[in-house]
Amino acid sequence: MRVAGIDYSSRFVDVVTVPYEGAGAPVWHRFPLVGADAFDRARSVADSVPGRSSVLWDDVLAVGIEHPGGNHGTGALLRVQGAILARIPARMLVHPLPPGKWRKLVGIKGNATKTEAANRSINEPLPSRYVIDWGRWPQDAHDAHLIALATRSLIDTKQAA
Repeated sequence: MRVAGIDYSSRFVDVVTVPYEGAGAPVWHRFPLVGADAFDRARSVADSVPGRSSVLWDDVLAVGIEHPGGNHGTGALLRVQGAILARIPARMLVHPLPPGKWRKLVGIKGNATKTEAANRSINEPLPSRYVIDWGRWPQDAHDAHLIALATRSLIDTKQAA
């Protein structure tokens, strides 16, 4: 079984899965959103992100999804979040995580910089047989990786009920 973390913008949806138990590498998927503006791109989520019956979700136990906040306005992001939620199987535990919370759950400051978050993602211990080309991963993929780790931590401590 795996745990997924989802980070998104009005341009991309990044999904990273990590093993729930045992060793294994994170697996990253990126889904571009298309359209002339944020509204149109939110409408494209259904055509971009795999649906409820997709094999992407077959071995996923739970999903953590970033819950936006801040001073930059969340309207466009909440439209995207809602469209993503409609693509996740109803049987699955889904937990919203504000940035400050998921950062703290993975052991960095709640107001950590993007560089600090990326470094935490890159430095997650992996068995030597796994090689990740971290240079290909954008910031949102690192954030999704950490959201997956935070969600796994919540499950382990039974806080995601």
